[in-house]
Amino acid sequence: MNAPRQGSMLQGPQLRLKPMSVLLLTVIAAYQLDARAGDTTDANTASVQFENEFLMHGDGHKVDVSRFEKGNVVMPGTYNVDIFVNDERVARADVPFQAASSEANAQPCFDEKTLARIGVDLKKLDPENRQRLEAAGACVRIDEIVAGASSSFDFGEQRLQLSIPQISLLRKARGYVTPDLWDSGVTAGWAGYNFNLYSNHSRGAGFATQGYLGLNTGLNLGNWHFRHDGSYTFDSHGAQKYQDIATYLQRDVPSLSSQLTIGEAYTTGDLFDSTAFRGVRLATDDRMLPDSLRGYAPTVRGIARSNAKVTIRQNNVILHETTVAPGAFEIDDLYATGYGGDLTVSVEEADGSTQTFTVPYAAVPLSLRPGVNRYSFVAGVARNAQLSGNPVFGQGTWQRGINNLLTAYGGVTVAEGYGSVLAGGAFNTPIGAIGLDGSMSSTQLPGEGRKTGSSVRISYAKNLPDFGTNFSLAAYRYSTGGYFGLNEALYARGRRDDNNGSNGALRQRNRASVTLNQQLGEKHGNLSLTASTTDYWNRSGSDVNYAVGYSNAVKNIGYSVSANRMRNSQGRMDTLYYANITIPLGKAQPMTASASVSHDSNGRTQAQTTLSGSLNADNTAFYGVTVDHASGNGASSTTGGSANVSYRNPYAEFTATAGSGTGFSQGSVGVRGAVVAHPGGVSLSQPLSDTFGIVEAPEAAGASVTNSAGVRVDSRGYAVVPYLTPYVMNDVQLDPKGLSTDVELQETSQQVAPRAGSVALLKYATVVGRSAVLDAHQPNGKPLPFGAPVFDQTGNEIGTVGQASRVFARGLLDSGELQVKWGDDTASICRIHYELPTRDSRVKADSYQRIEAVCK
Repeated sequence: MNAPRQGSMLQGPQLRLKPMSVLLLTVIAAYQLDARAGDTTDANTASVQFENEFLMHGDGHKVDVSRFEKGNVVMPGTYNVDIFVNDERVARADVPFQAASSEANAQPCFDEKTLARIGVDLKKLDPENRQRLEAAGACVRIDEIVAGASSSFDFGEQRLQLSIPQISLLRKARGYVTPDLWDSGVTAGWAGYNFNLYSNHSRGAGFATQGYLGLNTGLNLGNWHFRHDGSYTFDSHGAQKYQDIATYLQRDVPSLSSQLTIGEAYTTGDLFDSTAFRGVRLATDDRMLPDSLRGYAPTVRGIARSNAKVTIRQNNVILHETTVAPGAFEIDDLYATGYGGDLTVSVEEADGSTQTFTVPYAAVPLSLRPGVNRYSFVAGVARNAQLSGNPVFGQGTWQRGINNLLTAYGGVTVAEGYGSVLAGGAFNTPIGAIGLDGSMSSTQLPGEGRKTGSSVRISYAKNLPDFGTNFSLAAYRYSTGGYFGLNEALYARGRRDDNNGSNGALRQRNRASVTLNQQLGEKHGNLSLTASTTDYWNRSGSDVNYAVGYSNAVKNIGYSVSANRMRNSQGRMDTLYYANITIPLGKAQPMTASASVSHDSNGRTQAQTTLSGSLNADNTAFYGVTVDHASGNGASSTTGGSANVSYRNPYAEFTATAGSGTGFSQGSVGVRGAVVAHPGGVSLSQPLSDTFGIVEAPEAAGASVTNSAGVRVDSRGYAVVPYLTPYVMNDVQLDPKGLSTDVELQETSQQVAPRAGSVALLKYATVVGRSAVLDAHQPNGKPLPFGAPVFDQTGNEIGTVGQASRVFARGLLDSGELQVKWGDDTASICRIHYELPTRDSRVKADSYQRIEAVCK
């Protein structure tokens, strides 16, 4: 017997309902059940009623559709849920749900500890409610304890949404993630690699090959992280060398907002010059602060006469807007905006009147927000290949934001035969940000006695928005003849110990630098300047370096010119002049054409033309082709060409280059990636950052990780997310496109806030089983009742009879039996025996199996 045609069920006499009515009824029911209520009545209890008389089977039996009237009822018990407060995830916790007499669903209740954890200001609760919370074993509904609060629970997502008035919440900086949500990750080990093999051939020199292998390895055990970085080089002449770059143990100390490092590392370089060491370091980690508290931004204080709207602008751009209560207010969580410009604050009162004032905003790198501290303490031995030994030293630095005007800082360094102290401050003034500090040193040089000296440093930063001028930083430093920094002192003492004298250590006398950016109107481009000059006490002459450039665009064609002066490998100062133009081409498959010409102070001129673009729509493969011509400086003209390609897949990044010209040829291949061992096995990965994640999605091979280009779940159900940002919420999403039709993702997005250096494991639930569309009918050829539930052999409901007596079912075995039930008597039950065609389990199913069946 042939299967009934689509729609025949609704065209015969069996049902007294038009097709459009059935469709509308189904849509209304689905909408009602999925609606998210904003009050304490859970969305899953939202109900509708259907009149069974409208859905009559041909034999007079009514179709039972009562199961559509209510969603999943939440039973009393304890559930591990994601808690969201005003749409922001704040915790994952076990929350008790208690039966409520007036509601079908059990309702969540909270104790004092949980309310404090999610940010409720307990001091603002009524005394009576506070006593209820403090009672032993208390568990109270949110709407009964906090005025105006409500809850709703998404049973499927295990998401508890709380709506709580801001006045009842503790004030927290924007972007704040409670340490309770910081993920320590799982035990894992990995080896990252960067391999490059370069070969060239030149006239007279023959072939030469060089190889480089960079390694960064790690092992995480709990909160302790072991790291080793090194590099191995070799060439065709037999030379080879392995260099230990750094080996250390590290863990974070959240109570101090710090990182503890034991082993080989570098001092921070905030106040003193950075020094390589082997020892112990405890230093502040600003990443533990919310985004809104990192960097420098002033605290805005004012007074409102009523419930007022406060708007903060910078260069006529709104940075922040909020509503404040009458009285004094304070806003201390503005996002840092670099060197920005002064802030304009407007306070609009309830009666419409507005008051406006200005807060100076300019910062040098050492500026901190009021009340913020930054420190670093180091003890160990200096690690420098130029030193004959490993001298012991210790260093401590401290910075503190005093107020909007001043950030104070200081430090001390001690070593054998050496000591120095530094003190200073960064000032935020209406005329710009000024940094001023002074340091003194005392150095004992064997055979030369003790040398003492001082150094003074001043820096300045200012933005002039009316003129389009931004002095990012202008700095000057003067040091007396007896002043030594730590690195200079260690080098000088080491040379003296080797009887080489101390004059080999270059000691700066004056150093001045400036970085300037000038916008020349909306259509006239941008001018930039970076320049520095340095002279020394023990070397004649001075180093002058600068880079000046101009850039602009006409429609979508960009161009730039620049001049750069720098010291070359022979120690001479050269000037290079450069001009470039870039033209975008193509739309369906974008590419870019660029041309450039350069000329140096030695008279050498080089011209290049390049065509580059992407090779696929996923932007995982790129190419570039270049032709160049060089002439001048008394040498013969040369012409050459080169090409490069790169490809990124889930397991590595590959590059290759080739080029040739007059008298030479060149080629190279490279690969970057990592091998990661984790609780689920071993996975290959793209290059890793220090903090990354592992996705576990069983049988979800082919699903892509949208956060990382080219990353897909492998055949074992794992994918490596190569980079995550520590201490902030990272949203990791899976795209089911490319997934087998026999696999269903129960969730496609998860959030995680990993601790620095951790390896977060994100588990995505999947439902696996063969799926099929069954065109089923009764033995007499009549369609099955619309809306009747379909059960598998274990009694689980796996589908519903749809129009044209069609059933979509997932999670099927290769063969088995399904039960269709539309009433309580035996005449309202039938069974479908099915047998699916044999399929190779190793082959991804990309379409639904469709079969005909009889329900007996």
